[in-house]
Amino acid sequence: MESSETGSGLNSNLDRRSLLTAMGVAGLTTAPLISSSMMSSADAAGQTINFTAWEYQPDTIKSLVKSWSGKTGNKVNISFIPNVGYTAGIQARQRGGKPADVFYNFAYNSQKFVNQKWAADLRGLPGADKMVAEMFPSARSRFVAENGAIVSAPYFSAVHMLQYNKKMVAAAGFSSTPNSLQETYDQCKKIKANGVASPYVAYWVKDFVEEYLHVYLLAGGVKPFDNKGDPIFMDDPKTLEVLEWWQAMYKDGMTPKSVLTDDPGKHTTSIANGDAAFYALHHYFLRDIVESKGSASADIAQAKIVGTGGKTLQMGEVIQMGGKVSGKKKAAAWDFMKTYGYKDSKGEFSTFQKWAASGALCAPYPGFFKDPKVIAAFPKYMDLSLIQDTFQNSSDIVPARTLPWYQGFQAQCGTVIHDLLLGNSNPRATANALAIACKTAKSGSGL
Repeated sequence: MESSETGSGLNSNLDRRSLLTAMGVAGLTTAPLISSSMMSSADAAGQTINFTAWEYQPDTIKSLVKSWSGKTGNKVNISFIPNVGYTAGIQARQRGGKPADVFYNFAYNSQKFVNQKWAADLRGLPGADKMVAEMFPSARSRFVAENGAIVSAPYFSAVHMLQYNKKMVAAAGFSSTPNSLQETYDQCKKIKANGVASPYVAYWVKDFVEEYLHVYLLAGGVKPFDNKGDPIFMDDPKTLEVLEWWQAMYKDGMTPKSVLTDDPGKHTTSIANGDAAFYALHHYFLRDIVESKGSASADIAQAKIVGTGGKTLQMGEVIQMGGKVSGKKKAAAWDFMKTYGYKDSKGEFSTFQKWAASGALCAPYPGFFKDPKVIAAFPKYMDLSLIQDTFQNSSDIVPARTLPWYQGFQAQCGTVIHDLLLGNSNPRATANALAIACKTAKSGSGL
């Protein structure tokens, strides 16, 4: 299959179709191949590209850019937009006269940006098929639209996990962390009786609680959306059980009342100082807990959200190429994207190796977890094999979260869930309200 090398390593449309059919994303074959002569390494040299990112570890970003520039002879103009307001900022740049050539984006915006021609469809670019083929099957639909468009490359990936206090769990008489949402409540109730006022913390603010909706639905064995992006959770009786559990966790004081407004830093301090037993959020937050060196930091370990009893949410954000990039600049931009979101020219996960060291961030590739340099770089107090198993066997992405209308649902989700937690709504009414929010978001997007 790779005997005649085009940019993607495939020697014919037939070979390409065979690979993509096996991947389960055969829709990619609708795009023409771009030959290596159209995008040679010479084309990618001596260019200047504009790169926009949000302000997470800007020094690491600058070092990654400097490394790529030094190896390729290209120049990169970096600009940063604050995390809060990033969507509005990047959209303004794409509409205006100075659009970015490569930029970070939230996954929920990615298909919208391609549809609006603010971002490029990556089909046919050298190595794009191979990039998708090497991902975890569960991750691919974040980057590949239903029509086969490759809309983005990974910036990072993560899984929601449970950070927990080993001593508190053992002192309450439990030999393992919870294996269901009900066991989570039961363990919290016992730990609360032992003197921990608010055993469970999570980032349940309005702007973020949508992620937890999927974390808990998946943990409860509920599929939130069908393959067309239509909500099916409201028809599953297990959804009401999940929402009843969630309401009880707040109402019965298993969480602090301020959990609806607290930021992650406050939760990190809480569990690090022994004021909470459980912290549910992305796997890399264990790094902040341990390195904060609180009085209980050494007692904190990591587990799956509900052990063997269900799945968790696999999430991540993306990088995209501007929709107006062409010619030699496009070749350079794609080379930068491959290095940043896949592999460098030597076939190494060099960018992800650095993110593993500086932030314990992951990539949606099985090969990432086997990379000796990643293993050496990852914090030793984190169980990389457990994280890999969670990616591979115990997590799902929710493909609807990348659809063009989804941001409208996300914006409504916080109010609906907060009404439930505050006792202003019941589980059945909440499920119905969430389904209506989906339909409203779809209709508002013209779908």
